[in-house]
Amino acid sequence: VLGGWASNSRWSLLGGIRGSAQMISYEIAMGLGLIGVVLTYNTLDLQSIARQQGALLWGWLPAWGVLYQPVAFLIFLVGGIAESKRIPFDLPESESELVSGYFTEYSGAKHLMFMMADFVEVVLVAALVTTFFFGGWQFPGLDRTGFTAPWGAHVALPSIVVALLQVTAFMVKLIALTLFQIIVRWTLPRYRYDQLMQLGWKGLLPLALANVMLTAGLVLWLGSAPQ
Repeated sequence: VLGGWASNSRWSLLGGIRGSAQMISYEIAMGLGLIGVVLTYNTLDLQSIARQQGALLWGWLPAWGVLYQPVAFLIFLVGGIAESKRIPFDLPESESELVSGYFTEYSGAKHLMFMMADFVEVVLVAALVTTFFFGGWQFPGLDRTGFTAPWGAHVALPSIVVALLQVTAFMVKLIALTLFQIIVRWTLPRYRYDQLMQLGWKGLLPLALANVMLTAGLVLWLGSAPQ
């Protein structure tokens, strides 16, 4: 918003205004989606959320957050893609309408800083989705002492090997979600401005509110968060 205002250009100003309106419309739904996750795991600690996703359901299915909160996952992922201002949510910088939007008047290193911020947001969203909904560094069967196969056999591993496997698991999930966001960018056309506002206020927000109410009711009924 400040970049568009400081450019003294009507196209840049319109891009900044679009960015602010777009941000408000989906970030409320994103926050409500995270409230559902917090209610499910009864903590704000990201490490604790990731640890609780290390269990196995029925002995083989990873107890990841996407199974407990599928609606919150979709809301947060859609909002995260919109946060990065990439297609189909690149209305603040739509070339066919606003030249280059809020950074039309910037070039060189200043333009690079805008673009780097956008692409860092893509990686950050992938990291948060991995932590909240895909177990973080957790890998099915892998614990602090080693790896346990589905048929019960346990292989003891040095702690440094376990740490490397956990880092690898997190990075694989991170890269996969980053590639997914890039594929979405290459595949879908841009939303119209009114379509994006309707999606945020009439679609994501009511769905996120319903998810929070349902999650709170289930946690209250069951008496505890999943362990």
